[in-house]
Amino acid sequence: MKWSLRPVRRVRPVRENVLQTVRRGMLANVSGDVIELGAGDGKSLPYFPYQHIDSLTLVDARFSKSVHKQDMHQVPVTFVSRRLDDLPFGRHSFDYACLFFVLSATTEPYRVLAALRRTMRPGGRVLFIDYLRPIGPSALLYDGVNLVHRLATRGNSSLSRNVVNILEVSGFRVVSAARCGSIFVYGEAELV
Repeated sequence: MKWSLRPVRRVRPVRENVLQTVRRGMLANVSGDVIELGAGDGKSLPYFPYQHIDSLTLVDARFSKSVHKQDMHQVPVTFVSRRLDDLPFGRHSFDYACLFFVLSATTEPYRVLAALRRTMRPGGRVLFIDYLRPIGPSALLYDGVNLVHRLATRGNSSLSRNVVNILEVSGFRVVSAARCGSIFVYGEAELV
């Protein structure tokens, strides 16, 4: 028998493809001055409609090297390296905010939303994607994974926060919310 060693092709997981499709659809109508919190991985950058954006502000504690290499199509881009609950912008600075897996990753989601609320223009929109506790028997397995995750991050993040409730309590009206698979929720909220 002859053995052949071929390089293993890295196949993108189905989950990642679905999330990128959701992200692309959500960002299609973004316009004006836009802020993305937790933008360090740069996964949203290929999907912004740059022809409709006046400015793009990316905020995260750390940025990957690939983020700086993205083509932003002549849109003014500001990179801000700091904590998400300490935004250095004036009142009413942004029309849209993107929160992709931010509220589950931060220790203080209410403080992040309070800082964001101050910087949003009246009627500003928040686009969000985050984790959601599944329904049914798989919820027990998810709870176990979440417990391990919380221990690994020393309690700094949680995969089972009710993101829709957090947004509403923080002064945003959830306009739409839908499940994506069994453990993700995405939607849009408006500043009240």
